[in-house]
Amino acid sequence: MENNHVELKGTLTRNIEVSKSQKGNSFTKFTLKCLRDDQGTRFDYVGCIAFSEIAEELEKVGTSNTKFKIIGNLQTSSYKKDDQKIYSMNVVVESFELSNE
Repeated sequence: MENNHVELKGTLTRNIEVSKSQKGNSFTKFTLKCLRDDQGTRFDYVGCIAFSEIAEELEKVGTSNTKFKIIGNLQTSSYKKDDQKIYSMNVVVESFELSNE
């Protein structure tokens, strides 16, 4: 079986802000704007989530339009809204680095 592994390069769409869970754990959710094609005309907006120390480190350097490379794994989740099951997909960030590209 293959591992669930994601690597993305992109630009933050807004400043990163860390929140605390009910148990006091740090986390942040953000969107990474990633180039889809070589012509630079199409983009994907990828939802990401980071926890604990990674979330706190991202907040220190993560301002709108900052370029990052992130490594993580794809995670699906679901919830009910108006008796309809809603599915979502996010990249859980395991590591990151600033990017000059």
